Amino acid sequence: MASDADQLIEMGFPKNRVLKALKATKGAGLQPAMDWLVEHSEDADIDDPISETTGGTLGAASSSSSSANDTDSKEQEGDVIQDGEQTANSLVCQDCNMILRDENAAQRHAMRTEHVNFAESTTVIKPLTEDEKQAKLAELKQRLAEKRAAKALADKEDQKMSEKIRRKAGQDQTEAKARLEEKEMKKLVEAKKREKEQDRLAKLAIKAKIDADKAERARKKQEATLGVQQAAAVAASEAAAAAAAPPKVYTETRLQIRQPEGQQPIVHTFQASDKLSVVYDFVRSHRQGAFQLMTTFPRKVLDGADQGKTLNELGLVPSSVLVVTGN
Repeated sequence: MASDADQLIEMGFPKNRVLKALKATKGAGLQPAMDWLVEHSEDADIDDPISETTGGTLGAASSSSSSANDTDSKEQEGDVIQDGEQTANSLVCQDCNMILRDENAAQRHAMRTEHVNFAESTTVIKPLTEDEKQAKLAELKQRLAEKRAAKALADKEDQKMSEKIRRKAGQDQTEAKARLEEKEMKKLVEAKKREKEQDRLAKLAIKAKIDADKAERARKKQEATLGVQQAAAVAASEAAAAAAAPPKVYTETRLQIRQPEGQQPIVHTFQASDKLSVVYDFVRSHRQGAFQLMTTFPRKVLDGADQGKTLNELGLVPSSVLVVTGN
């Protein structure tokens, strides 16, 4: 009688996957193994090699005494079968209604669960016919196709969701960038407004200062004009008063006589009626040698006939400056 593994391999499943399915379902039967193969057909590690476990694959006996001890305490692959898979040697646990393949499987089940009531099964398991195998295979292919289609649809939905999230993130980023640019533009506009306002205030301050300077200059000019007019009025008043008053008569004159060669000038007060010759005699008493006296402005030498004239007549009153020159 062909085992579950043989039947699955005959249906086209790789041996490695079949062994994994039987191990994963703990030998529960052909249908659970087929269901597991369909469920895990897309696993990334489905074709990875499996490590051999205690009890051997396909129910083979262990080659060591330690493995034999382990198999006594655990249900092995293929121990539990489904209804319809019974053989002449299969047993039924009347405590839990679990169908067990043989006495060894029943012993392991009893050690694990402490169940003690077992009965012999009356239904002999029948191997699948070729038509049944093809039907099972077609069913598997259909289920695999449906699973792949469902996975493809789920992947497509995931892609749509990812694309939607990506577009939303891109849109959010674009909007954030636009808001940032708008904010920066507002800052630039505000800065330009402040700069323009500052320029306007600066121009107003400069204009105000210019106007103040103009007003100050006008005030000073007006004051100066008033001062000149007042001074002219005072001078005119003094001139009128002088014209109306009798001329003042000076009886003395103060003469400063400058000497050449950096000598100290001679200062002396003479009578307005003194003649120029008196001044010559006074100068001779302070220096030696021939000399002449000359006025500074206009420049004129006073000598000769001028010595017989009075100082008043020569216009040297009330004061004057004479310069000593050599002949």
